[in-house]
Amino acid sequence: MSNSDLTIHASVKITLNEKILQAIEKALKPESENPSSERSKTSVTTYKNELIIETWASDTTALRASLNSYLRWVEGIQNIVENIEQGPKP
Repeated sequence: MSNSDLTIHASVKITLNEKILQAIEKALKPESENPSSERSKTSVTTYKNELIIETWASDTTALRASLNSYLRWVEGIQNIVENIEQGPKP
């Protein structure tokens, strides 16, 4: 499938603190550079304190699946960073 077949586009901007933003960008870059499916392509960038996730897909199912994956990864990474910052529980 060529990039011209990826006709559906969505962009999500998430405002985060700088520490979490850097961790998430670093963690998600490899995923975006090596997509698991030819049905979608995702770009992860940052601007100021925003994480920008842009997804192009061949159909709405692929778009939803890709966005859901990235948003779950963002949430998971954010939880991990916050737990590390809090330190061990007594």
